[in-house]
Amino acid sequence: MVKIYELSYRISKIDYYLKFLLIVIAFFAGATTEVNAQVSAYTFAQSTGTYTSIAGTALGTATGNASATNLNSEVYPVTFPFNFNFNGTSYSSMNVSTNGFITFGSTAPSTTYISPISGVTAYEGAISAWGRDISSFFDVNGRTGSVSWEAVGTAPNREIVIQWSNFRTNSATAITTVFAFSFQIRLQETSNIIKVVYDTGSFLVGSTAVSGTSQIGLRGSSNSDFNNRLNATTLEFYNSAAGTANSSNQAFNTNTAIPGMPTVGLTYTWTPPTCYIPSGLSVGSTSTYTANLSWGASPSSPSGYDIYYSTSNTPPVSSTVPTVQNVPGTNYQIGSLSPLTTYYVWIRSNCGAGNVSFWTSESILFTTSCIPPNLLSSNGVTVCPNNPATLSATANTGVNLNWYDAATGGNLVFTGSSFTTPPLVSTTNYYVTASTGTTGIQTAKPIYSPSPSSGAGTTNFGLVFDALGYFILESVTVYPVSSSGASGTLTIDVINSSGAVVNTKTVNVVGAPTSAPVAQVINLNFPIFPGLNYKIRPGSYTGISGLLFDPSANAPSGNYGYPYTVQNLVTIQTSTLTAAPTNTARNDLYYYFYDWKIGTKCESPRTMVTATVDTNCLSTSEIDKRDAIKVYPNPFSEIINITKSELVKTIRVSDLSGKLLRTINQPEAVLRLNDLSAGMYLLQLDMKDGSQQSIKIVKK
Repeated sequence: MVKIYELSYRISKIDYYLKFLLIVIAFFAGATTEVNAQVSAYTFAQSTGTYTSIAGTALGTATGNASATNLNSEVYPVTFPFNFNFNGTSYSSMNVSTNGFITFGSTAPSTTYISPISGVTAYEGAISAWGRDISSFFDVNGRTGSVSWEAVGTAPNREIVIQWSNFRTNSATAITTVFAFSFQIRLQETSNIIKVVYDTGSFLVGSTAVSGTSQIGLRGSSNSDFNNRLNATTLEFYNSAAGTANSSNQAFNTNTAIPGMPTVGLTYTWTPPTCYIPSGLSVGSTSTYTANLSWGASPSSPSGYDIYYSTSNTPPVSSTVPTVQNVPGTNYQIGSLSPLTTYYVWIRSNCGAGNVSFWTSESILFTTSCIPPNLLSSNGVTVCPNNPATLSATANTGVNLNWYDAATGGNLVFTGSSFTTPPLVSTTNYYVTASTGTTGIQTAKPIYSPSPSSGAGTTNFGLVFDALGYFILESVTVYPVSSSGASGTLTIDVINSSGAVVNTKTVNVVGAPTSAPVAQVINLNFPIFPGLNYKIRPGSYTGISGLLFDPSANAPSGNYGYPYTVQNLVTIQTSTLTAAPTNTARNDLYYYFYDWKIGTKCESPRTMVTATVDTNCLSTSEIDKRDAIKVYPNPFSEIINITKSELVKTIRVSDLSGKLLRTINQPEAVLRLNDLSAGMYLLQLDMKDGSQQSIKIVKK
């Protein structure tokens, strides 16, 4: 038996690394991914030890053998006497389920929850020792079931022990046959090691076999982050291997040696990594030759981060040499990239002295920009207030010049070499680019046919298309469905013929009833390279119930108009609801994505061109007014003559300090100012049209 355990221990190490590889492979096969997968980095070991029962604090004790009294479905909150770090987060409490597992985080599982690893409840993590629908019993041969807990040992090496004592392997109420066994979850202070320890089991009454499967292992904040165990009915329970999916489980049988039951003292140990994977790797802006990366800090506080990027989506392994090593901080700009090329990126924490985390279990991808035409020159201009400005730029023959009102986003306000602005009251910046190619080419079915349907299919459901040349999928129109008008998110993927994601984007959407669909234009700007058998699909959605599509029953002559072709660019071949690369054709369906807009536009960065408004100069209207009203002679002795005095409503006479000396309403053509002393004065003319004019005069 000892040799079997030693062999199992060695195999478990190999299985662990195989499991990690399978997780990566699953991603590229189109599985749901989780950016911050950490429990997959825990190392697993198996050993034979001693089962030490605790008295502890009882959370629940069976009081009868009915379903309501035999601990069939209960969840108990427990506060720790010390913080326990699970999956990179420190916790001071847990929820204990009578169904053989514990969870972390404020969201508790329901009392009837029986799938702690594969389930989708949004708790932040789970540890499962016997995850299935189980119950206990009351007073069978003097034994009664209970769930209890206790902190044993002394700081800083205490253990929190959660114990399921005298439980059945399944959920039952009859006491004609009772097989009883016990098990514990142990959480170690400081080291944060997790142990699951089993006691031997035996029949207290009867001998009818009980068999089934249990989920055993760890789950992170989602069911894509798992580290569990697997054995089929043809393999002993104690010879388990690493799970290959979140639904992997261990088979058991109370009466047969294979698969059998846990042996007394069988101990599963999960040890957390000392160097955790960073979270939230993302790509910000990209250019022809660069891409800006950012990520969340690892809870391990590493000395730096290693980055690996490649034009291949083959993931790195532990021996892969990073492209960039030990980057400080949580952002980095990759340089010296090739234009119009798709790259895949992975990252890991570098904790020093050869201690590194796993690589992120999935890549992110980005595509660099094309090589745009050059903008040869641009010219701003200075104008007076309330005047338009004519801005100009030059480029090579055949190149388009595009004018925008913002450095990013904003509006395209003009196309051409010379742009005349509206009248301006202040200095204003505009932005010009040089571009080749076209934009906004329409293809695909423009809108749904009468009597559409609501579809909930994702992953394999979508439109199959061939890229005949390079193009940009600028936008598509979808019709999110929700009878209550709920909002949510929608992820749109483009996958290649192998099923690998080559473009993806998640957007906010608002649903509407199928009877009153509301179009939503989704801006994608996906670069699509020449290739066959692409598929555009809804990778996932939240909040809404699905997307509108055209069903088979309404297809005219069994074909919704396929193929849709733009010469030398794209052919939308058919709909499909099967997996790549087969993509079984269904011309009698049209899935989800209407009114494609595509283009071939290659555009330079925006260059700022400034229309400067000189507030010190006179506008045309002011010049006209100045010429229309004349004051003479100046200097004067006794009187001043005013031309076109009929246009003047009021004249105010002030000295140069601003002191008002006289106000003349409805002035005439001759002003008598003989009572003023020699000096300089200011005439303020208030015109009948509301304008004003100031004139300096000098008295001799």
